[in-house]
Amino acid sequence: MASWPDRFFLEFSCDEPCPLAFQDDPVILLFFQSWAYSADFGGTHELAQAATHLRKTLKVDLKPLVRYADRNVDNEADRQELERSWQLAAPLAESARAVAAHWEQPDETLAPIVVGYEHLAPRLRELAAMCDWAAARDAQIRMSFDLESSATP
Repeated sequence: MASWPDRFFLEFSCDEPCPLAFQDDPVILLFFQSWAYSADFGGTHELAQAATHLRKTLKVDLKPLVRYADRNVDNEADRQELERSWQLAAPLAESARAVAAHWEQPDETLAPIVVGYEHLAPRLRELAAMCDWAAARDAQIRMSFDLESSATP
């Protein structure tokens, strides 16, 4: 059983429960996703810079990784956004693996950024494995987060 607060969630569009789980707190995924998303809007955090480098220089498709939603639904727009966050598992697995590979073998731009965020690659590999499991069942996957109900780490 997880010993960290539930803040990052994966759901699968099949009835069978996924037998795989994150081995450590997956909130680093949300942290990376948030900064990757913000990069297009001028985000300057080092993870936003890493995402820009991954996308523009290394040609990694980050779109599947930044397709997630807040679980806290306050209105119809929130509900629709949560529903729109369902996606095919295979492209998400591919994106997660590509980022993990660059994180594990960083070029000169990523090397200084990776320091302090070494725990991102293992969570991306675990996410990819869960996506593979879902893809084998023709299931879609949804990533969501809930920052309101969790305790501070």
